Amino acid sequence: MNEFQEKVINALAEHSPVWIVGGAVRDIILGYEAKDLDLVTSLGTDELENILLAKGFTPQRIGAKFNTVSVFQHNNRIDIVQANDLRQDALKRDFTINAMYLNPLTNQVFDPLQGSGDLEQKVLKTCNNPIITFREDPVRILRMVKFAVQYEMEIERRVWEDAKDLIALLVSVPKERVTAELAEILILPKAEKAVRLLDELDYWEVFIPELARLKGLVQNQYHSLDVWEHTLAVFRNTPEDLFLRLAALFHDIGKWEVASRECYVAGKLSYDIDSYYIEGYKIIGTRGNTELDNKLKNLVGKDIKILGARLDHYPNIVQFKRLLVGETASKGLTLVENGKRHFLNHEKASAELIKNILPRYSFSMFFEGEGRKREEELLYLVEKHMSATLAFMPELRGEKPKRSFRDRAAELVWDICWDGRVYKLQRIHDFLLLWKADYEAGKVHTEQQDIVFEKIFKKMLEIALWQNENIDNITWDIFREYVSNLKLTGPELGEFKNHIRKKALIEGQTNLDDIFLRKAYREFIQAKKRS
Repeated sequence: MNEFQEKVINALAEHSPVWIVGGAVRDIILGYEAKDLDLVTSLGTDELENILLAKGFTPQRIGAKFNTVSVFQHNNRIDIVQANDLRQDALKRDFTINAMYLNPLTNQVFDPLQGSGDLEQKVLKTCNNPIITFREDPVRILRMVKFAVQYEMEIERRVWEDAKDLIALLVSVPKERVTAELAEILILPKAEKAVRLLDELDYWEVFIPELARLKGLVQNQYHSLDVWEHTLAVFRNTPEDLFLRLAALFHDIGKWEVASRECYVAGKLSYDIDSYYIEGYKIIGTRGNTELDNKLKNLVGKDIKILGARLDHYPNIVQFKRLLVGETASKGLTLVENGKRHFLNHEKASAELIKNILPRYSFSMFFEGEGRKREEELLYLVEKHMSATLAFMPELRGEKPKRSFRDRAAELVWDICWDGRVYKLQRIHDFLLLWKADYEAGKVHTEQQDIVFEKIFKKMLEIALWQNENIDNITWDIFREYVSNLKLTGPELGEFKNHIRKKALIEGQTNLDDIFLRKAYREFIQAKKRS
């Protein structure tokens, strides 16, 4: 017990017996340090406020329902409630392990509901009828899961069944309270077990159905688990950090939306309301309309055949893969026998779904002052999470790449960390940890693949540290002279400078010279022409 806690207790003890109750007593019995304290006295709220004010504290009334008086100091919080009958007070609490009372002056313990025995036997019970307990405060269902996992306890059968029946009551709870409990659950050392318990309670089905529907979704040759089990494996592999745990939980949530199987579709190509169709099947491109226009625009009205991928859950939509010229086929769609499973562009689909999920909660409250910006970084990370796998697929497959390893690594790191204004080193930290967790949750890898992975991982981190250290060391004097001679101004000047910055840090050349600038300008002009 710290000095602040002792002062508050002693101030109240002058007027009434004081009892520590709740999690603090539980933790003391378990040998843990008690942080925040919950106190019970016979004093009314007005008396409490007057006593605390007289001792120099600044009490606050919290919650009209429970008439709690709270005092704060730095990271310490003490909540005080009135109770004339401890046994009746105990019945109003959530679980028996949290309904033990400790007199801090005498060390006397009052345990009206035998919570110490339940704690010893590792059985989680409600203090009252579970229906009454959960109806009074549905967030106790989430606390039940948290305590069961945190203290490795079995949930009493009746308590579990009633919690499952009443899970939908959480819709009435302010999202801030729900988020606070979920945030604590998701960073538990054994949080995977908690995620599974929430699934068994149908929590995900009710509140995040986008996650629940991943169960049983079969993947491709790069995975040995379905999407749900893979997600939990990635989640298990991440550190106890809320941001990364959320990224892991949601990183593949879009796979349901884009799950597809390889197919052929043949027939007359038509165009209507900005979309292409073949025999009633809408054709979409993984890279947008421009991709399709380049391939199909001049073929409208003609019989064609394409290799594509039919979406599992949107069966009238086919993702375009390749135009098959000169091949004849019967009209309509044909699934490829033993055709590949695809999840094309699932990263983007996942990020879009997360946009819809995040407003249901208030996770920004728990991102250490970064709030909404951190939520935006979450979307960015999920959308980028496949970048390294795709960039280094040749090495991971044991094939010879077309571009140098270092160039691809440096370009990828830059694209991840540079946001157009500042270099965000945190991004590569988050990216690499999620990528590692995702890699380890894939199919069984060979020893050589693991060696290659570690090489890529270390090189990307090394490059990121170098780029971050040297971004302010680029010598711009010769650049200014060069663009002055070119008479570059306005937006074009800014675009060229951005191109130079990127090229310099990718190639590891911060001391600019005439040769570098001339080559960079040619590349810049060519890129503008292509766009």
